[in-house]
Amino acid sequence: MAGSVVERQLRAALIASAGGYLRNPVWRSQVTCRICATPVDGYPCCYECNQHRVHRGLADAVAPVTYAVRGSQSGYIMRGYKAPRRLEAHYSVVATLMIFALLKHARCSEAVANAEVTHWTSVPSLPAKPGEHPFHHIVKDHAPGVEAPLRAADRATDKRAVNADHFVMEKALPSGSHVLLLDDTWAKGGHAQSAALALRRAGAQKVSVLVAARWINPGYKDNGAFIKTLPDYEPDICPWTGSDCP
Repeated sequence: MAGSVVERQLRAALIASAGGYLRNPVWRSQVTCRICATPVDGYPCCYECNQHRVHRGLADAVAPVTYAVRGSQSGYIMRGYKAPRRLEAHYSVVATLMIFALLKHARCSEAVANAEVTHWTSVPSLPAKPGEHPFHHIVKDHAPGVEAPLRAADRATDKRAVNADHFVMEKALPSGSHVLLLDDTWAKGGHAQSAALALRRAGAQKVSVLVAARWINPGYKDNGAFIKTLPDYEPDICPWTGSDCP
Protein backbone atom coordinates (compact mmCIF):
# COMPACT_ATOMS: atom_id res chain seq x y z
CA MET A 1 0.00 0.00 0.00
CA ALA A 2 2.81 2.39 0.87
CA GLY A 3 4.34 1.88 -2.53
CA SER A 4 1.05 2.65 -4.28
CA VAL A 5 0.66 5.84 -2.23
CA VAL A 6 4.16 6.97 -3.25
CA GLU A 7 3.40 6.17 -6.88
CA ARG A 8 0.19 8.22 -6.77
CA GLN A 9 2.03 11.16 -5.25
CA LEU A 10 4.80 11.00 -7.83
CA ARG A 11 2.31 10.62 -10.66
CA ALA A 12 0.38 13.67 -9.53
CA ALA A 13 3.57 15.71 -9.16
CA LEU A 14 4.79 14.67 -12.59
CA ILE A 15 1.55 15.54 -14.35
CA ALA A 16 1.33 18.87 -12.52
CA SER A 17 4.91 19.91 -13.33
CA ALA A 18 5.57 18.42 -16.75
CA GLY A 19 2.52 16.63 -18.12
CA GLY A 20 1.78 19.45 -20.54
CA TYR A 21 5.05 19.25 -22.45
CA LEU A 22 6.33 15.69 -22.00
CA ARG A 23 5.17 13.06 -24.50
CA ASN A 24 4.98 9.27 -24.28
CA PRO A 25 7.02 7.37 -26.87
CA VAL A 26 4.97 5.58 -29.51
CA TRP A 27 5.51 1.99 -30.62
CA ARG A 28 3.89 1.68 -34.05
CA SER A 29 5.16 -0.47 -36.91
CA GLN A 30 6.79 1.53 -39.73
CA VAL A 31 5.82 4.78 -37.97
CA THR A 32 8.42 4.58 -35.21
CA CYS A 33 11.64 2.59 -34.92
CA ARG A 34 10.94 -0.77 -33.33
CA ILE A 35 14.13 -0.43 -31.26
CA CYS A 36 14.24 3.19 -30.04
CA ALA A 37 10.76 4.63 -30.91
CA THR A 38 12.00 7.55 -33.03
CA PRO A 39 9.86 8.43 -36.09
CA VAL A 40 10.71 6.55 -39.30
CA ASP A 41 9.51 6.75 -42.91
CA GLY A 42 7.93 3.35 -43.39
CA TYR A 43 10.97 1.35 -42.27
CA PRO A 44 11.21 -1.12 -39.37
CA CYS A 45 14.19 0.70 -37.81
CA CYS A 46 15.78 4.12 -37.93
CA TYR A 47 19.09 4.52 -39.76
CA GLU A 48 21.24 4.44 -36.62
CA CYS A 49 19.60 1.36 -35.10
CA ASN A 50 19.83 -0.44 -38.42
CA GLN A 51 23.56 0.34 -38.59
CA HIS A 52 24.06 -0.97 -35.06
CA ARG A 53 22.70 -4.39 -36.01
CA VAL A 54 26.09 -5.48 -37.35
CA HIS A 55 27.09 -5.92 -33.70
CA ARG A 56 26.14 -9.09 -31.85
CA GLY A 57 24.97 -8.69 -28.27
CA LEU A 58 22.98 -5.46 -28.42
CA ALA A 59 20.28 -4.74 -25.84
CA ASP A 60 17.31 -7.11 -25.86
CA ALA A 61 14.86 -4.24 -25.39
CA VAL A 62 14.93 -0.44 -25.17
CA ALA A 63 12.25 1.58 -23.38
CA PRO A 64 12.33 5.40 -23.50
CA VAL A 65 10.17 6.95 -20.78
CA THR A 66 9.51 10.12 -22.78
CA TYR A 67 10.60 12.09 -25.82
CA ALA A 68 13.00 15.02 -25.38
CA VAL A 69 12.42 17.48 -28.22
CA ARG A 70 15.31 19.69 -29.23
CA GLY A 71 14.56 23.38 -28.72
CA SER A 72 11.56 22.70 -26.48
CA GLN A 73 11.05 22.51 -22.72
CA SER A 74 11.54 18.73 -22.67
CA GLY A 75 14.90 19.15 -24.38
CA TYR A 76 15.99 21.97 -22.07
CA ILE A 77 15.21 19.84 -19.02
CA MET A 78 17.41 16.94 -20.13
CA ARG A 79 20.30 19.37 -20.51
CA GLY A 80 19.59 21.60 -17.53
CA TYR A 81 19.29 18.88 -14.91
CA LYS A 82 22.97 17.97 -15.33
CA ALA A 83 24.45 21.36 -16.27
CA PRO A 84 27.56 22.47 -14.33
CA ARG A 85 25.24 24.84 -12.47
CA ARG A 86 22.22 22.60 -12.54
CA LEU A 87 18.70 23.97 -12.69
CA GLU A 88 16.91 22.57 -9.65
CA ALA A 89 13.48 22.66 -11.29
CA HIS A 90 14.82 20.59 -14.19
CA TYR A 91 16.55 18.18 -11.83
CA SER A 92 13.29 17.72 -9.93
CA VAL A 93 11.38 16.80 -13.11
CA VAL A 94 13.98 14.25 -14.24
CA ALA A 95 14.15 12.77 -10.75
CA THR A 96 10.36 12.45 -10.49
CA LEU A 97 10.17 11.00 -14.01
CA MET A 98 12.77 8.31 -13.34
CA ILE A 99 11.77 7.40 -9.80
CA PHE A 100 8.18 6.89 -10.92
CA ALA A 101 9.32 4.90 -13.96
CA LEU A 102 11.48 2.65 -11.80
CA LEU A 103 8.76 2.07 -9.21
CA LYS A 104 6.01 1.52 -11.75
CA HIS A 105 7.70 0.05 -14.82
CA ALA A 106 11.18 -1.33 -14.07
CA ARG A 107 9.81 -4.79 -13.36
CA CYS A 108 7.86 -4.72 -16.63
CA SER A 109 11.18 -5.50 -18.30
CA GLU A 110 11.04 -8.90 -16.60
CA ALA A 111 7.87 -9.82 -18.48
CA VAL A 112 9.31 -8.53 -21.76
CA ALA A 113 12.59 -10.42 -21.30
CA ASN A 114 11.03 -13.39 -19.52
CA ALA A 115 13.76 -13.08 -16.90
CA GLU A 116 13.95 -11.55 -13.44
CA VAL A 117 16.13 -8.44 -13.14
CA THR A 118 19.19 -9.45 -11.14
CA HIS A 119 21.41 -6.38 -11.59
CA TRP A 120 21.26 -2.76 -12.66
CA THR A 121 23.78 -0.22 -13.85
CA SER A 122 23.81 3.25 -15.37
CA VAL A 123 25.72 4.47 -18.41
CA PRO A 124 28.73 6.56 -17.33
CA SER A 125 29.77 9.78 -19.01
CA LEU A 126 32.14 9.27 -21.91
CA PRO A 127 34.83 10.45 -21.46
CA ALA A 128 34.77 9.97 -17.70
CA LYS A 129 34.04 12.98 -15.48
CA PRO A 130 34.93 13.39 -11.82
CA GLY A 131 32.27 12.89 -9.18
CA GLU A 132 28.92 11.14 -9.22
CA HIS A 133 26.75 11.69 -12.28
CA PRO A 134 23.43 13.36 -11.37
CA PHE A 135 21.52 10.57 -13.13
CA HIS A 136 23.24 7.89 -11.04
CA HIS A 137 22.36 9.85 -7.92
CA ILE A 138 18.69 9.83 -8.96
CA VAL A 139 18.35 6.13 -9.75
CA LYS A 140 20.69 4.41 -7.30
CA ASP A 141 18.18 4.00 -4.47
CA HIS A 142 15.27 2.92 -6.65
CA ALA A 143 16.61 0.47 -9.26
CA PRO A 144 15.88 -3.23 -8.73
CA GLY A 145 18.59 -5.82 -8.22
CA VAL A 146 22.25 -5.41 -7.33
CA GLU A 147 24.33 -2.63 -8.82
CA ALA A 148 26.95 -3.81 -11.32
CA PRO A 149 29.00 -0.62 -11.82
CA LEU A 150 30.34 0.23 -15.23
CA ARG A 151 33.14 2.72 -15.70
CA ALA A 152 34.24 4.60 -18.78
CA ALA A 153 37.40 3.28 -20.41
CA ASP A 154 40.52 5.39 -19.98
CA ARG A 155 40.61 5.97 -23.71
CA ALA A 156 37.74 5.86 -26.17
CA THR A 157 37.94 6.69 -29.85
CA ASP A 158 34.84 7.80 -31.75
CA LYS A 159 32.74 7.85 -28.57
CA ARG A 160 29.45 7.92 -30.50
CA ALA A 161 30.24 4.60 -32.18
CA VAL A 162 29.07 1.27 -30.78
CA ASN A 163 32.13 -0.28 -29.15
CA ALA A 164 32.30 -2.61 -26.15
CA ASP A 165 35.76 -1.23 -25.34
CA HIS A 166 34.22 2.12 -24.35
CA PHE A 167 33.14 0.73 -20.97
CA VAL A 168 34.63 -1.62 -18.41
CA MET A 169 32.99 -3.99 -15.95
CA GLU A 170 35.48 -4.82 -13.19
CA LYS A 171 33.83 -8.10 -12.16
CA ALA A 172 32.19 -10.91 -14.12
CA LEU A 173 28.42 -11.22 -13.85
CA PRO A 174 26.83 -14.48 -12.67
CA SER A 175 25.43 -16.89 -15.24
CA GLY A 176 21.90 -15.99 -16.27
CA SER A 177 22.15 -12.33 -15.21
CA HIS A 178 19.52 -9.90 -16.46
CA VAL A 179 20.82 -6.33 -16.24
CA LEU A 180 18.58 -3.27 -16.27
CA LEU A 181 20.73 -0.64 -17.97
CA LEU A 182 19.69 2.93 -17.14
CA ASP A 183 20.52 6.01 -19.20
CA ASP A 184 19.31 9.60 -19.29
CA THR A 185 19.20 10.38 -23.03
CA TRP A 186 19.22 8.27 -26.20
CA ALA A 187 20.30 10.33 -29.21
CA LYS A 188 21.86 7.81 -31.60
CA GLY A 189 22.11 4.98 -29.10
CA GLY A 190 25.86 4.49 -29.30
CA HIS A 191 26.54 4.92 -25.58
CA ALA A 192 23.79 2.60 -24.37
CA GLN A 193 24.52 -0.09 -26.95
CA SER A 194 28.26 0.07 -26.20
CA ALA A 195 27.40 -0.41 -22.52
CA ALA A 196 25.16 -3.34 -23.44
CA LEU A 197 28.04 -5.00 -25.30
CA ALA A 198 30.34 -4.45 -22.30
CA LEU A 199 27.74 -6.10 -20.06
CA ARG A 200 27.49 -9.07 -22.44
CA ARG A 201 31.26 -9.38 -22.33
CA ALA A 202 31.04 -9.50 -18.52
CA GLY A 203 28.54 -12.37 -18.70
CA ALA A 204 25.07 -10.77 -18.89
CA GLN A 205 22.50 -13.03 -20.51
CA LYS A 206 19.83 -10.33 -20.86
CA VAL A 207 20.18 -6.55 -21.10
CA SER A 208 17.15 -4.26 -20.95
CA VAL A 209 17.61 -0.50 -21.40
CA LEU A 210 15.35 1.98 -19.61
CA VAL A 211 16.18 5.49 -20.82
CA ALA A 212 14.65 8.70 -19.49
CA ALA A 213 14.30 10.39 -22.88
CA ARG A 214 14.58 9.60 -26.58
CA TRP A 215 16.06 12.77 -28.14
CA ILE A 216 14.22 14.07 -31.23
CA ASN A 217 15.11 16.86 -33.64
CA PRO A 218 11.78 18.43 -34.74
CA GLY A 219 13.45 19.91 -37.82
CA TYR A 220 14.34 16.50 -39.26
CA LYS A 221 11.93 15.33 -41.97
CA ASP A 222 8.38 15.05 -40.55
CA ASN A 223 9.37 14.87 -36.88
CA GLY A 224 7.74 18.20 -36.07
CA ALA A 225 4.38 17.08 -37.45
CA PHE A 226 4.70 13.75 -35.62
CA ILE A 227 5.30 15.47 -32.28
CA LYS A 228 2.23 17.67 -32.72
CA THR A 229 0.02 14.57 -32.94
CA LEU A 230 1.07 13.28 -29.51
CA PRO A 231 -1.17 13.75 -26.45
CA ASP A 232 0.04 15.02 -23.09
CA TYR A 233 2.21 12.72 -21.03
CA GLU A 234 0.53 9.87 -19.15
CA PRO A 235 2.91 8.26 -16.60
CA ASP A 236 0.92 5.02 -16.34
CA ILE A 237 1.57 4.12 -20.00
CA CYS A 238 4.26 1.45 -20.01
CA PRO A 239 7.45 2.54 -21.79
CA TRP A 240 8.16 -1.08 -22.77
CA THR A 241 4.84 -1.58 -24.62
CA GLY A 242 3.44 1.88 -25.32
CA SER A 243 0.17 0.78 -23.71
CA ASP A 244 -0.68 -1.35 -20.67
CA CYS A 245 2.00 -2.94 -18.52
CA PRO A 246 2.74 -6.50 -19.65
